[in-house]
Amino acid sequence: MGFCQMPDYPVVNLVKLHYGEEPIISGTKGSGTVFFEGCSLGCVFCQNYSISRGPTGHGSRMDKNTLADNFLKLQDQGAHNINLVTPMHFAPAVAEAISIAKAAGLNIPVAVNCSGYDLVSTLRLFDGLVDIYMPDMKYFSPKYSAEYSHAPDYFSVCSSAIDEMVRQTGDAVLGEDGLLKKGVIVRHLILPGLLFDSKHVIDYLTSRYGNRIYISLMSQYTPMPSATGKLKERPTRRACDSLADYLESKGQTNAFIQQYESDGKEMIPDFKT
Repeated sequence: MGFCQMPDYPVVNLVKLHYGEEPIISGTKGSGTVFFEGCSLGCVFCQNYSISRGPTGHGSRMDKNTLADNFLKLQDQGAHNINLVTPMHFAPAVAEAISIAKAAGLNIPVAVNCSGYDLVSTLRLFDGLVDIYMPDMKYFSPKYSAEYSHAPDYFSVCSSAIDEMVRQTGDAVLGEDGLLKKGVIVRHLILPGLLFDSKHVIDYLTSRYGNRIYISLMSQYTPMPSATGKLKERPTRRACDSLADYLESKGQTNAFIQQYESDGKEMIPDFKT
């Protein structure tokens, strides 16, 4: 086991239709979501901490064929897409599962939902298999990424990863139904006390990609049991409104601004714990 504290085969906690993503992902029928256990980053404020800090022992072992079968079942249930949440520490098996499912009739978009802390060499396993990437860009400063995610090199790794994701998918494309068919949505969770770091992230994303990508500005941060210091508090409404205005001032029209009233606890699925 490595830093993720998981074995070398996929462990899946939950497979379900999920309605808590951006509207162009969830639509009306839901996103066919597969929640993997473990994580290669380890943020101290993780919303899904009950399954990300493996091993939890409550998920199900799934080989590539079982995963592929689950993708096809979600498609049969009417899912708009397949949404793989934190799959990257199982990348080889997951990539094979996507390939098997596509050969067996999977024809809805496949999305990878990840922390953004991924090597380009790993992402290339998904080249031609994944239609949508939904990475985080959590920090600009190595000070905060070291303190909160044990990764002082987060920004440099994440920026290279997002470059590769955009290379693979190209510009964001919506279908006639208004749902995303291909492209990248970069998510940024507003953390308490990090207003200027968030502005640096917005500066970077808008100057490098502009409206080629979607930017999702999230205000749902809710203190988890492990929170310490300023992470015990929510970001202020003033800070969230300021960042929303700042993003708009950059000319970003491909954007989602989460309502301040959003509660992260309400968005946590009923995991097997």
